Amino acid sequence: MAMLSARRHFILFFTGAILGLTALITLLSPKVWTASADIYIDYRENDQLSGRTISPFLDDSYMQTQMDLMHSQRVVDLVIDSLQLRTGREYLSLQAKHGQQRADQELIKSISQNIDIQRAHGSRVVSISYLGNSPQQAQQFADALANAYIELGEKVAMSMGQQRFEQYSAQLENLQNEIDRIQNTLTNYQQSTGMLNVQEHGDLESQKLKELTSTLLQVQNRIEDVRARNRSTQQLLDSGIQAQDIPQITQLPSLLKLKEHLANIDRQLGSVQGSMGPNHPTVRGLQTERRRLLNDMQREVTASLDAENNELISLQQQAESLEQEIEQQRKKMLTQMDQRDRISTYQRQLASAQLVYRAALEKYDSLAMAGNISVTNATLLQAAELPTSPSSPRPMLNLLLGLFIGVLVACCLALTLELLNRRVRCIEDLRGYRNQLPLLGQAI
Repeated sequence: MAMLSARRHFILFFTGAILGLTALITLLSPKVWTASADIYIDYRENDQLSGRTISPFLDDSYMQTQMDLMHSQRVVDLVIDSLQLRTGREYLSLQAKHGQQRADQELIKSISQNIDIQRAHGSRVVSISYLGNSPQQAQQFADALANAYIELGEKVAMSMGQQRFEQYSAQLENLQNEIDRIQNTLTNYQQSTGMLNVQEHGDLESQKLKELTSTLLQVQNRIEDVRARNRSTQQLLDSGIQAQDIPQITQLPSLLKLKEHLANIDRQLGSVQGSMGPNHPTVRGLQTERRRLLNDMQREVTASLDAENNELISLQQQAESLEQEIEQQRKKMLTQMDQRDRISTYQRQLASAQLVYRAALEKYDSLAMAGNISVTNATLLQAAELPTSPSSPRPMLNLLLGLFIGVLVACCLALTLELLNRRVRCIEDLRGYRNQLPLLGQAI
């Protein structure tokens, strides 16, 4: 303390110099005004119109992305256009000297370095601040930045909606073309096959096949019956029985009539042969009639046997014809089944394409609405207010800092000077040398 007290004039002078220098710098520093606009940013976790799905766990990442977007060149370009900054003297002078590209870069850089974006942790409210040379400039740029960000969000949302709208339009056109192609293919195939109603046509052909099969079964049963009857007749003939005595032949109406007539002739012959000779005209006439009747009976028997054989041949031919018709009908049904399968395949493809088309059409209406409606996730909570006092410089804070720094530096310099040039300032200094110098006395 003795050393500092001894150097108090130096400390006061140095501290005063620092304060004076601080005051001079504060007075010469240009005033900076800060205006802030607050924006509330929200998002939909499952946005049906935009198709976005954002997890709440990505909230901080999403908010950081939006803050980066606020500081992007796109937003600054919108601010430049809205405030018509390219018509200012400084820009025109810089453009004439270095060209438009260099002038744009410098203008964007000068705006970007004065932008300050802040957000409290966990909050969705973002504060956009701008440091201007005047209160009006700060307020104007802060509002312009907030509006530019909201406008950019609207443009991005509308652009995404328009892109999806165009993609769905192309998809709908492709689906419609696919439906038309399948429909034309189905129509042409139905016309070429003549098959319009698949189910009814198949039922008719199946019924026809059943009828042919049933008829063939009946014919085959009749063939078996005729064969059995023919075998029985042949066995009787082989056993020595006369054909006219076979039961099924004796029951023939024509043969029964001939036998009855023959019996009458035999009775007449029996009654006249005893009284008339064999050469009598009556006897000879009856014998001639009898031979005729026997011949007729033989013809009837032969005709009956031939009819049985012919019936078997006819039934066999009919069975062969039915088998051919059944085979043709089966081939026809197989062909029609293949045709029905192809038609069913076309119909399923058509139904599937129409289902996808209807689903896409429903989504198309929503996207058309989203593409034409401006939907944004940002809301301006509070517009920038005209600042009443500059944010920089701060005279009081600067003077306090200057005083603290001045005192601290002055004390350090004073101690350094004392250490470099040691002097006896008090008795404690002598006590440090008592082993070297004798103490003569002490004034009380």
